Amino acid sequence: MTMTARAINALHDIHTATNDVLTGYREMLARAQPEIQPDIRRLIGLHEGHAQEQQAELVRLRDAGEDDTSLQGTVNKVVVMLRDWLSSLDRNVLPAVRDGEESLCGVYDKALQQREVASHASIGTLLTTQRAAIASEVMRLPRD
Repeated sequence: MTMTARAINALHDIHTATNDVLTGYREMLARAQPEIQPDIRRLIGLHEGHAQEQQAELVRLRDAGEDDTSLQGTVNKVVVMLRDWLSSLDRNVLPAVRDGEESLCGVYDKALQQREVASHASIGTLLTTQRAAIASEVMRLPRD
């Protein structure tokens, strides 16, 4: 596999993870108490922007043919629904949201640890910038 192919595969992995997070947040927004809706909307906006940038980069690299969604998106949606049934989606859910954002940072970290990804000019820069934006949002969310 070429260096560029590895970088593109990593970008697909990030794009899939981003789409999975969006699936969960969209479901959460529909069920969330008004007090946390601004937080969820802000995260949706962030990740929608990231997904668009990722898709544009894949198109630019002529590799946008895959469906970058996974079973995890469905799992995220089901978890939100179950949590809503068992308790209200209020401020108490934000530490779990923070954990999810930290997990997404971990996906970025794993990709960026690959020399082929970090050294690919456009993909490395894109993922580094997006990861920093996510880390900034993590700091805004309560830990517990």
